[in-house]
Amino acid sequence: MQDIGILILFALAGLAIGYLGSLFFRKMPAAWLLDYDETEITGELLTKKNLKLWPDALLIMLADAVILACGWIFADSILQFLAIALAAQPLLLIIVADIKTRIIPDQFVLALLPSAALLYLADSILGSEGWLSGLLFRLLGGLAGGAVLFIAGWIGEKIVKREAMGMGDVKLLAACGLMCGLKLLPLLLVLSFITAAFVALPLLIRKMRDPDGASDMAFGPFIALATLLVLLFSQPVFALWDMYLGLIY
Repeated sequence: MQDIGILILFALAGLAIGYLGSLFFRKMPAAWLLDYDETEITGELLTKKNLKLWPDALLIMLADAVILACGWIFADSILQFLAIALAAQPLLLIIVADIKTRIIPDQFVLALLPSAALLYLADSILGSEGWLSGLLFRLLGGLAGGAVLFIAGWIGEKIVKREAMGMGDVKLLAACGLMCGLKLLPLLLVLSFITAAFVALPLLIRKMRDPDGASDMAFGPFIALATLLVLLFSQPVFALWDMYLGLIY
């Protein structure tokens, strides 16, 4: 009963934090949602920035509640839990911003760096990684993540003759790779593309039926979602995998 009570408290805290996050999105400078070559703040942009209670703010609140409750269950330490809770806020706002405006604010990406530092400290203190090797693997994870997406975007641009991947996505995956580290980067990439495929395939089918219809898709939300899944559930997934291997051998 005590554990259930704690989970309820964290879920309620998540609802409150999610609501504050939606308020922050409304109050933040609209210029954050402009592309690098844009200067005009339009009425349409202001409308998109003004999140409605339903469904926008409520979905953020519910997501925060689930993340905090799951984080308390699956995190290995208080530091790791705090890192997940801290990372969830910019990641959720990145999902909202990219869906609504196709822009990933640099400010939200930079807000992920403290979480990467906390995760590095947590792994080093727990002894799961050495201080120097842990730092190296996280830096390599960030560099490799950004490089993979940059190369994929460059190849896609050559194929479709237009921009296939924005730099916002590249910087986001670099920051998420820094949080997850080189070891978890393959899982992060696989989950990002698998979750994106559920939306991309219907769009591709619709594009084949209606060549003039819109087919663009924001990739940032899937990177953010995959990062949350990796941070929350990588440990139980690997534990189940080890159990499965133990049954085989």
